[in-house]
Amino acid sequence: MKNRGYLRIRLSIAPVRLAIPFILIGLVTISGCSHTRPYYRGGLHPSPQPLPESNELRFRLLLAGDAGAPREDEPNLILMTEWAAKNPEKTLVIFLGDFLYDNGMPVEQATDRREMERRIQAQIDVIKNSGCRGFFVAGNHDWWQGAPGLQRAADYIEAQLGTEDGLLPPAGWIGPAIVDVENIRILAIDSNLWINPHLQPVGSSPQQTLDDSIADLRDALLSAGNRFVVVAAHHPLDSHGSHGGFYDWKDHLFPLTAWIDWLWVPLPIIGSLHPLLRWNVVRHYEELNSTRYKKMIEDFGDAFDLKKPLLYAAGHDHALQVLEGESVGYIIVSGAGIDSRLSKVTDGANTLFAHLHTGFMAVDFLQDGETWLYVVEPGPEEVVFAMRLETQSENRR
Repeated sequence: MKNRGYLRIRLSIAPVRLAIPFILIGLVTISGCSHTRPYYRGGLHPSPQPLPESNELRFRLLLAGDAGAPREDEPNLILMTEWAAKNPEKTLVIFLGDFLYDNGMPVEQATDRREMERRIQAQIDVIKNSGCRGFFVAGNHDWWQGAPGLQRAADYIEAQLGTEDGLLPPAGWIGPAIVDVENIRILAIDSNLWINPHLQPVGSSPQQTLDDSIADLRDALLSAGNRFVVVAAHHPLDSHGSHGGFYDWKDHLFPLTAWIDWLWVPLPIIGSLHPLLRWNVVRHYEELNSTRYKKMIEDFGDAFDLKKPLLYAAGHDHALQVLEGESVGYIIVSGAGIDSRLSKVTDGANTLFAHLHTGFMAVDFLQDGETWLYVVEPGPEEVVFAMRLETQSENRR
């Protein structure tokens, strides 16, 4: 009888063992590969438009996030400085959060304070050395030491730039903070206070609740007039990167490479548990499918019905993506500020461009009313993607 029972167990396990290779093949097929080469939607091509002459340019935004651990002479920051210096009086640089990896700004007596100052100074110098204007938006890593740590970072930025608005919204405020320049209204929002259940606005913030923030966002949209609206935050409204649920074949078969590049230890099945559980069970608040994150997207969408922003610019996922939006015209994910923090990316139905590469994005508002978006990467070509943005009105002067 024991032998027969053992045989039944062996027979019941056998189909599972036979299915394992097919399960692995299915996971690899579904997960696919990251876009290590630029992805272009059919019909689009790298750079169909020459850069405008200075007299054709009305204003330029340069957007990059997640640059918080730059090496010395970081190529992307050097290139950003060069672009900002072309027309500094017509250029605004926005760093889209996570400007201090991994744990925010420590106290002055901390042993790592000097290194953290070096990291943020490399980004500040893009603004200072080019002579343009610029500000920072907070990311989740910048909040790592709470509101006091974020305030320390703001104090350092503003001392270096000689301004009172180097961090927008101000430390611990939800926002939106309004920046009007030329025919553009920029709305800076601290999205961390929307999705992180452990954070609260500081007492001096004019928005003490998320409802207050939405009310102020609606007012800012309605009072924008004929200006183009650009929303700047750390967390994107959509993404096809890791925070949007994309894990490639390496995550399933060699999961330890996500932490240590050279640790190619095969862990099939076990490796698949992390992405499957994180996306479908745990649902960390930093992921787009979490309850709080989805609530933020829904609330923003309701507000944007009043006046559809041209762009929603964010980082968070460490790659370059240009996406068609629903509640906004376009979503850009520009979280590839440094080459040591890149993460995987694929394409979705709304993807216009995607690339796993360091770089930044430039948005040019021209004198004739046209608006152009450029994806810029360190390398021989620099502009790897360009497109004219469709706007609700072509006659905003």
